[in-house]
Amino acid sequence: MARYPAWLHRPAEPGDALVVSFPDLPGCLAIGETEEEALAQAEAALTLHLEGFTQDGIAAPSPQALAAHLSSAPAQAVLMLVTARPPKAPAVRVNITVDKNLLAEIDAAAADSGHTRSGFLAEAARRMMRA
Repeated sequence: MARYPAWLHRPAEPGDALVVSFPDLPGCLAIGETEEEALAQAEAALTLHLEGFTQDGIAAPSPQALAAHLSSAPAQAVLMLVTARPPKAPAVRVNITVDKNLLAEIDAAAADSGHTRSGFLAEAARRMMRA
């Protein structure tokens, strides 16, 4: 997984959105109303930006060390590392053991939310890993 330095720019005015920019990837930006939303959008933007390089057959620029960016700190910004999500891979069949009653609850919740059992479990796992 690729990790790139990013600036989380605090809003200049109350009510303005937070902006995330990547100094090693000009033009790669994300916006969110909260820090959590801005970070989630930054992960998505970074992933999409890096996928674009791959699709174009271009090597993505290597991320510089965090220290390389400290001297160019924008006003009201915090430096952080953002991790790109790995690209989607083909599905793999797995066998798991689950309590029979829990499986019935999973199936009911999946049906209620319009998901398959596999899709429901995959989304639940993604949410737990983000937490």
